[in-house]
Parts: sequence; C-alpha cells; structure tokens
Amino acid sequence: MNNEFVTSERSNAQMSTRLIHQASELQEQVRVARMYYLEEQSKSDIAKTLGISRFKVARILAQAREDGVVSITIKDMAPINWELSRQLANHWNIKALVTDSERGTQAEVRKAVGRATAGVLVESLQQGEILGLAWGRTLTVMTEYLSKLPHISVVQLTGSVTSDLTESPVELVRKTSLNMGAEAFPIIAPLVLGDEQAVSALKCHPQVKVAFELFDDITTAVLAVGSWDPPVSQLLPAMAEEDREALIGLGVRAEVAGIFVNDEGDILGDEFSSKCLSISASQVQAIPRVIAAAGGTVKVDALRAVVRSGLVTEIVTEHTLAKAALELPPITPRGNPARKPMA
Repeated sequence: MNNEFVTSERSNAQMSTRLIHQASELQEQVRVARMYYLEEQSKSDIAKTLGISRFKVARILAQAREDGVVSITIKDMAPINWELSRQLANHWNIKALVTDSERGTQAEVRKAVGRATAGVLVESLQQGEILGLAWGRTLTVMTEYLSKLPHISVVQLTGSVTSDLTESPVELVRKTSLNMGAEAFPIIAPLVLGDEQAVSALKCHPQVKVAFELFDDITTAVLAVGSWDPPVSQLLPAMAEEDREALIGLGVRAEVAGIFVNDEGDILGDEFSSKCLSISASQVQAIPRVIAAAGGTVKVDALRAVVRSGLVTEIVTEHTLAKAALELPPITPRGNPARKPMA
C-alpha cells in the first residue's frame, strides 16, 4: 500500500508539473500573440522585451496558431478588374469599379458586387459621415462584408418594399450600424402608401421625421438598381397594377430608391413618387457622393439609364455587365449643379 501511495503521489506531482508547464506555455503564447497581433510590435522588439531570441518568438507565434490560441479570419474583398474599370469609366464618363464575378449566376453576381461595394465603403468612409442606404438584395450581401467602419451615422432612405425582414432596409441599416456601433435612423414603415395624405401623416411620426430630417445632411448614399425592362425589381411586383402599368407606359427603364428613370435619364412618375415614403430625386441629386451597385447583363440598360440621369456619382458593377455596356454607345451623365461638394 505504501508503494502504491508513493507511486500515486509521484504521478499526481508529475501531472501537476505538466499542467503548470502547459499553463505557463499558454500564458507565454497569449502574451507574445497580444504583443505581436494587437500591439503590432515587431518580433525583434518582443524578443528584447522578453529576453528571448527572435526565432523563439516566431516559434511561439507559430505554436499559438497551431494550438488555436490565435485565429485569423480574412474577409476577402472581391477581386477588382482595373482594366475594365478604366474602360467603363471612360465609356460612361463616371467613376466606375468593376469586379469579377465567378460563375455568373444571379447569386454570384450579387455576392461579387456586394463585396466590392463593401470594400469601397470600408476604404473611403470618413469619421462623422452620414451614410444613406436604400434596399436591395445586392445591398443585403454588402452588409455581410462591412467591417472596421469609422464612427458614422446610418439613415434609411425609403420605407420597406418586402415583408422579408432579411432584405428589408430596416435590417440593412441595423446590420450596418452594428459594424461600428453607430446610431441608426430607420424608417419602420412601407415604401408604397395609398396617397399623399398617408405619406404626409407618416412623415410626422417622430421616428420617421428624424430620418427625413437627416436626408439633407447625408454625405454618402448607396443605391441598388431595379430594372423594369427586363423586370428584375423588388418594387415592381409590390405595386398596384394600375400604377405599374401607368409607369411602364411612361417608359420607365429603372428605379432607385423609389425614383424612376427612362432610357434618356429623365426622371418620371412624380405622381406615383408622391405616394412613396422615400427620399426625393432632388435630395439624392444634392448628396455629394451617390454609389449605384448593380450587376448582371440583365441590368445593363437599367444602370445605363441611372447613370445618364446624373443621380449617381459612381458605380460598382461586375465584368459581365461592364462588357455588355462597352458594346453600347458611350454616354455622358447629366450635369447636376445642385450636388454639394464633399467636405
């Protein structure tokens, strides 16, 4: 029994020693990883501070990743086709960013354009800006790739078109604001209402009123583009048949944020727009920077019409739409003297 007791005691002591050693190694990995990844110290500086060699620092960092102490996540932005971007910018006389979509399916196209649009915002938004967001499946994807945004405010530009909360502009604003802990200004109401009186009444609601009062201070807006011919639009099926047919009769080619344009870039449908709880065309025209995001050859004519209207200052698209656009005659956007300069 005494021998067994001694053996057991020795085993427990050895186990304790191993646990202490493992805990010490873990603390060392955490300390070195924190200094290297979070405090951005060089391996040489860490080595000097801890009194160890630079090679040991490298081994500790490698072991930390192998043991799962350090996990690295890369939110890869979409690959940019700089040559097509240059060609499209010259062809349409507008700032353009063209990404490469992988397989060309609608889902892949939205993913590519959404990722690229997120990359544009991450790289360019400045502290204190007010970001305006409309709705759209491409913008829904965009929110998945937003990270490390500066402290800004996010305001919803329109009421909701769909009852699907995952694609609602309310959800877009919520998810975007969560990425930087910013204050969100949603519009929890439908886009299309029965008449102007209903719109006026909702604009007086305190929450809606706050959002509308911010429209004139928006510095950057992001709009998805809906196509009416061919029909690829979330708004189109949500409208009353009478209104839909009337707008088609006017020659509407595209819509952004409840604003309708034809092939020549004319803004149409004022009578219907007055029934929509949304930012006005004149307010969009005054925003210093307006980005239109759209992809797929099916939307080439719609995006072309929106660019011609002068509503937007830059576009984000993908290679299939860009190539289709280059086969059409060049265009020049309408001048917009009302647009405010960027601060």
